[in-house]
Amino acid sequence: MGRRERARLRAWAEELIARHGIDVARIVGFDPPLPEVDLKVVPQGGGAAWTNGLRITMNERWFAEHPDDAGCILHELAHAYMRAPVYDANTGWLLEGIADHVRDVLGFDASWTVAHFEPGGATAGYQTTADFLAWLEGRAPGSVRSLSRELMAGTYDARAFARASGTGLEALVADYEADRKGATQGKPS
Repeated sequence: MGRRERARLRAWAEELIARHGIDVARIVGFDPPLPEVDLKVVPQGGGAAWTNGLRITMNERWFAEHPDDAGCILHELAHAYMRAPVYDANTGWLLEGIADHVRDVLGFDASWTVAHFEPGGATAGYQTTADFLAWLEGRAPGSVRSLSRELMAGTYDARAFARASGTGLEALVADYEADRKGATQGKPS
């Protein structure tokens, strides 16, 4: 690992962004023109990658061990495009779920990032929220884009799900849980 490998990783990520950036923007409801995203590769860090504004920082060690994790870059690109002004207990779960939803919609999930149902997990973030959001999109197409736009505008609040889908979050989660539990009953675990 070194300067040459970091340059290769940066070029690989730049190509992913060039190829899939417009699709990421479409899913989250970000209107072009697309901003330029700065990529930085560091020898190691606290996660696979992380985003601050329009900068995505990639952990070289992670990508050495997971060289095909394109979904990670697209997840972080969703954060970069959204640049949501509030990331807290009320929004963090949804922001992470939307970013994983982007990865899934574009077909870049990996064995460790597959959206899945877990009882009580719809608002836990990441893959379990991504599963809930896929279900929601099937029920109310365009709702994820609507929620994303509210997060980007800083207008997201407790009524956002009702505005996006016509149904409040609690009722949606109850319907989702009932649908998914029913779909998994009788299947071997």
